Amino acid sequence: MRFLLVLLAVAMASALCVVYTKYRSRMLFAEVQRLEQALDAYDEEWGQLQLEQNTWAEHSRIERLAHGRLGMLLPARESIIYIKP
Repeated sequence: MRFLLVLLAVAMASALCVVYTKYRSRMLFAEVQRLEQALDAYDEEWGQLQLEQNTWAEHSRIERLAHGRLGMLLPARESIIYIKP
């Protein structure tokens, strides 16, 4: 009789472990899904930031700002001195 009670207790403990493991697995899967969504959002934001950086770094924009804000001008071709290495 004692053996059957021990066996029943072990079976109940095993069943509870299976239920807890399944619950924990579902919770972790939900967290993985949430993190993947956040990663997708960060990837999208990264792409937008790269596009914005490329826009701000365009040569025509920099040249226009250098001329407009700083009064810089391109040197004349005749005034450029080329030095051979």
